[in-house]
Amino acid sequence: SKKMPDGIHRCCFKCEICPKGTYFNKTEDPYECINCKETEWSAAGSTSCNPRELEFVPFTDIGAILIMVGAWALVVLTVAMSVLFAINYNTPLVRSAGGPMCFLIFGCLCLPNVSVFFYFGKPTASSCVMRLLPFLMFYTVSLACFVVRSFQIVFIFKIAAKFPKLHSV
Repeated sequence: SKKMPDGIHRCCFKCEICPKGTYFNKTEDPYECINCKETEWSAAGSTSCNPRELEFVPFTDIGAILIMVGAWALVVLTVAMSVLFAINYNTPLVRSAGGPMCFLIFGCLCLPNVSVFFYFGKPTASSCVMRLLPFLMFYTVSLACFVVRSFQIVFIFKIAAKFPKLHSV
């Protein structure tokens, strides 16, 4: 811990523990905490800095495998629903569910699941971009589609309730 002068006398000191990210070196400067380099870290009260170690979840980790299997299951389920909707495209049920907008929603729900695979293994600049970009973009589009479709349904029922003859014309 660094020495802090206490009072007006040069011989009196209070000791103060150096915060994390800094260290105390008695021989270099007993009055100041020294900052660690960008590639190093230290706990509070340290007398030296430690090199940072890059930790990541490998593809072979059991948790990673379970998450990837779940993501693949969601991708398969989404593709299966898309195929089912494509087969029954001209039915009133699919048309009332949103028609072409359903395929946009299914596609935009499928792609964020694919971004899960970029969270495992040693990170690179491209994998970091692929973690966030597909998830943020496509999940946002799918949520926007849900909101638009919900608004359409509510709007249609509100108009039908206020103007019942308008719907039958």
